[in-house]
Amino acid sequence: MAETKLPLLEQLENGIKAIKNKKNGTGILAYFQSYTNTYAPIQKLREIFTPVITHRDVAGIAVGTRPDCLSQQVVELLAELNGIKPVIVEIGVQTANDQTLKNINRNHTVECARAATLLCKNSKLLTTAHVIIGLPHENMDDFANTAKFVKECGFSAVKIHPLHIVKGTRFEEEYKEGKIELISLTDYCKAVAEFIRIVQPDIAIERVSGESPESLLIAPTWSGDRNRIWEAILRLDELQERDELPELQNDELLQLR
Repeated sequence: MAETKLPLLEQLENGIKAIKNKKNGTGILAYFQSYTNTYAPIQKLREIFTPVITHRDVAGIAVGTRPDCLSQQVVELLAELNGIKPVIVEIGVQTANDQTLKNINRNHTVECARAATLLCKNSKLLTTAHVIIGLPHENMDDFANTAKFVKECGFSAVKIHPLHIVKGTRFEEEYKEGKIELISLTDYCKAVAEFIRIVQPDIAIERVSGESPESLLIAPTWSGDRNRIWEAILRLDELQERDELPELQNDELLQLR
């Protein structure tokens, strides 16, 4: 749900109205997106999720959370709700590198993500992994290892994002001090293309980039241009199939036709 001070059901009604005005007849998935949406007592979570999932216009819910906030009790509640309508659990994996997780202060491990995913799968819940390409000190091998981890865990889908530098964070300070070098658009597209090759055909690709509000985003400026990114990825895949992939520097991929 959107970040707002409006009551939850009022947010829901407003969202449903907006969607129906654009695409009447479309099934509506209520998305609990921001922050950690399972970090609360079980009864509080039940009070939040139940009115939404039982709403006549809602086809199901997606719940974004962290792997260390998916206890047995929480998963049992989500599985119970899954008996009413579909529930998708979106898990912030980010990377399969424990050292990176420690460096970025995630406070969970790769094994924690694996265990949380297995718990959800055993409870018949669909799972979506969120991963970040371009975390500090990671390289193409790290990105491929994360793809292999996502595949091994048996996620239903994946959402892939570049690292965002946003205002008011530690990364903003380190970026301005030259301690963080962002991945180029060309290398990002290369990494995502390889990621997709590793996880296909078993895992759905739901997203290949993500946006931050312009008022907060410092870099990269290209992250919100999904059509441009998709075009570059598809072009890379085409060249790879023909064994014609050249060595590309910076953003030269965007000039290829």
